Amino acid sequence: MKILLLTSEFTPANGGIGTYARGVAEAAWELGADVTVVAPDYGAPANDSDFPFKVSRFRGGLHSMRDLPAKIRLVHSETAKAYYDIVHAADWPFFIPVAMSRHQIDGRMMMTVHGTEINETQTPLKRLAIRGAGVFGPRVEVVANSGFTRDLFCERFPIGKSQINAVPLGVADFWFGPRKRRSRARWQYGIEPSRIAMVTVARITRRKGHHLTLAALERLPEVVRNSITWLVVGPPGEADYVQEFRDMVDQSPCDVRLLGALQDEEIRDLYSGADFFCLTGVPDASGRVEGFGLVYLEAAACGLPSVAAAIGGVSDAVMSGTTGLLTAAEPDSVADAILRMTVDSGLRIELANAAKLHAHEMSWRRCAGETYGLPYSPAFHHEPGQGIVRLAPLFEDAANARHPLMH
Repeated sequence: MKILLLTSEFTPANGGIGTYARGVAEAAWELGADVTVVAPDYGAPANDSDFPFKVSRFRGGLHSMRDLPAKIRLVHSETAKAYYDIVHAADWPFFIPVAMSRHQIDGRMMMTVHGTEINETQTPLKRLAIRGAGVFGPRVEVVANSGFTRDLFCERFPIGKSQINAVPLGVADFWFGPRKRRSRARWQYGIEPSRIAMVTVARITRRKGHHLTLAALERLPEVVRNSITWLVVGPPGEADYVQEFRDMVDQSPCDVRLLGALQDEEIRDLYSGADFFCLTGVPDASGRVEGFGLVYLEAAACGLPSVAAAIGGVSDAVMSGTTGLLTAAEPDSVADAILRMTVDSGLRIELANAAKLHAHEMSWRRCAGETYGLPYSPAFHHEPGQGIVRLAPLFEDAANARHPLMH
């Protein structure tokens, strides 16, 4: 199977679309597909030799509507060079370009929707352009990253559910890799052995709900609140909100450590010293939505259960009462969930074990297999009377091995 994957975000940019494009491309290659990724060069030479699949860079960076004509020419040129079984627009900036090249695409046409862009394309001009280009015509297969995103898409566009498939995202093998010992990680961040370490990893922006988590912590009984250290990881978002949140932290009686942005290796080590993950997003009036919530799976892969607000597609990433606790996006509900996670060590252990098994099931190989129709072997299977049974070995270094079924 030959796959052409077109994306407006890719490494070295660190974002949800880039993570998706890399994860699904690498997994499809492992499952035996011949994959070509077309991605921006961000104005600098890129070293793509470490990727097992082909990467073709075009001049550009973060998408602007001014780039649309260039993307139309790019897709026309790429699809004229060779036959592809699947031409896949990994995000919305390539939807119109792919649709306008449909007459020279003999294979399947696929487009992935992630959530926020569904609302962003509701302006009259964008809807007119989408309709005029015939973007969601009968040949197009739409892939949504969660059941929530699928339902939102069907609300906004006249398309039948038979034409759209909800395929939850996957988690990279990296997050199952070696980490520092718990005692070493806690020593590094000054966490006393008796304290409960709660960690949040997210850009400090209003819709991620850092202020909601802090308000919930302040509602806890003093003896419980004083036993918790909250480790906040993430780069700054809106400047006014970041300052507002910092001022709230300075005035709070809670033990909050703002660690800034960390590398993935550092985050993975930090998870070793933590007891649970907490990210309580809030509804955003601007139309941005949490289409899935990949960070919850990454924490789960490191053995952390989650406290999460039940908004958007988060419930596809956190199984309520099984891999974490889902709450309403309001302080008292979040406080109750943090309280349960803090005082009940048995609950934490039960949720943590299920979270790690769930993360194994939610691999990028599973995501690529369901997306493209490639055969794959699940790592775990639910066996009646036996719980979750491991079926296949897990790759420690996915880049060095194809899936055993493809040999």
